[in-house]
Amino acid sequence: MVKFKLRFVEYVVGALAGWYLLYLIAVGLISSPSGQVYAPKTLDPAATDNDKAAILAEGVVKSIEDCLDSSFGWEVNDLFFVPQLMDNTPAYQHGVIYATRPASDILAKTAARFGKTDTIDKRLADATSRFFTYSEKVWGFWFIYDCEGKYREGIKNWRAWAQSVGTNVKNAGIYNLKSDDIYEILKYCSSMIDYSIGILNNEQMSHFDADDNVFFTKGICSVVGNMLRSLLAVDSSIAERGGQENVDEALRRLDYIAGFNPLYVVAGGNDAGDAMLPNHVAALARHIDVAGQRINDLMRAMEK
Repeated sequence: MVKFKLRFVEYVVGALAGWYLLYLIAVGLISSPSGQVYAPKTLDPAATDNDKAAILAEGVVKSIEDCLDSSFGWEVNDLFFVPQLMDNTPAYQHGVIYATRPASDILAKTAARFGKTDTIDKRLADATSRFFTYSEKVWGFWFIYDCEGKYREGIKNWRAWAQSVGTNVKNAGIYNLKSDDIYEILKYCSSMIDYSIGILNNEQMSHFDADDNVFFTKGICSVVGNMLRSLLAVDSSIAERGGQENVDEALRRLDYIAGFNPLYVVAGGNDAGDAMLPNHVAALARHIDVAGQRINDLMRAMEK
């Protein structure tokens, strides 16, 4: 009887270990630290505020929804040590939520109200201050709040605001994008780019930190790119004033960053760099830097 029990325990432990190994292999093979590039339709001059609000709202939530809807969902809060073992996708998702929080804040304070003294739409205030600020590591079920459920509430609130703009419903949303607002949103994009470059240019970065930093900054740039594309879609004057060349080059670099997904991140071979090995960190930083310069050019044009 004792032998039977021990053998049964061994089978159970072996089955669990085998299941866990298959799970990790599946996560490693299927999970992707990327999202779909937002491609909003170009609006014609007759587009309504409701149409424009919908595009701006998608620019805020597209990246985080892609993470939530991916094959294995939000991996940052997964059990069984997935964030520690499969660190590229969790690092990317960390970057997405890091950039989504201020993106939600700046848009709620600019394009979604008439002036600085006006009250911020409650749905957007909740999305920014209650839902997106929830810790990205919380796991829960049923009555226990988890971060995935909170983030989906934030997404729902942004879409509810957009759907209500221009309608006669109670507490209809406001869409009021001005030149000053565009400047502030571009400033947000620029600050996120600067932060990303600072991370990648850290001379103390270890070999094992390189991949985390690459995918974290990719997550940040995903949100920046979607915000910029939504902004360009609702206001053609940005390209007219800032120059189509600046717009095209910024988007080209952001598209490259979105598709940058090396199987193994190499940072030059050692701390000093090695010309015999590629330096993925420096390569990504160069493209992010160029995108930032073009965004800064657009900002300067909006100042005139």
